[in-house]
Amino acid sequence: MLMREWGSPELERFVEALIDQSLEASLGSLVKGIVHNFNGTLQVLSMKLELLQTMLRKEGIPPSSSTWTKTEECLAQLDRLQKMVEMLSQKASVEETEEMVPIRLNELLEEELSFLNHDLFFKHQVELQTSFASTLPPLKGRPLEIRLGLGNLIRNGIEAMEGSSVKKLTVATESRDHDLWVTIEDTGCGITKEIEPSLFTPFFTTKGGRHKGLGLFIARKVLTPYGASFHYRSGGGTTVFSVRLSL
Repeated sequence: MLMREWGSPELERFVEALIDQSLEASLGSLVKGIVHNFNGTLQVLSMKLELLQTMLRKEGIPPSSSTWTKTEECLAQLDRLQKMVEMLSQKASVEETEEMVPIRLNELLEEELSFLNHDLFFKHQVELQTSFASTLPPLKGRPLEIRLGLGNLIRNGIEAMEGSSVKKLTVATESRDHDLWVTIEDTGCGITKEIEPSLFTPFFTTKGGRHKGLGLFIARKVLTPYGASFHYRSGGGTTVFSVRLSL
């Protein structure tokens, strides 16, 4: 029923709302919650360690003791974590901006792959290989949109390998003909001729279960304003998705 009425304004508005929700739930909003909770934990740990040092002084434990050394090491690590949290908070603020800013594509992809490590299937079962061009010109855009679009393509490749005996994901970048290219290769279930016409159709999925069939649709929707074109081939146990982004 949904597919027969895809042209209706109501359904189009519904899908637009889903995209907005995906943007809001992306890095910026997530990091805000993480930073808030993590900061509280760091402050408690820091106070406990400083209290321990006060007790050590009262007990006359010399600063050269192993206990003092360990507390200093812990405080140093907490300081390092605090700086990392501040960096994430600043990045979240930058990414929520509506302004077009220069984006370092390699760094964005590295961060996205790092964040995906919360997915235990990806972290423990998928072999990851990256091949990033050593020098890429910056892409001007909104980081949250680029992250959402490319992140959906990467997750699509990961999800396609859930039932595969070989699980390898390759993410590559290059600059070609004044354009940027991102290529994502997986060893998943592949794309058959029968499903090709429906690949970018909202709510279409062959995976079932928790998969809603919006990943590729959203990727194309948010990346098309950047002059994106999508190319894919499937066969021989691999599927390769390439996205061209205009500079």
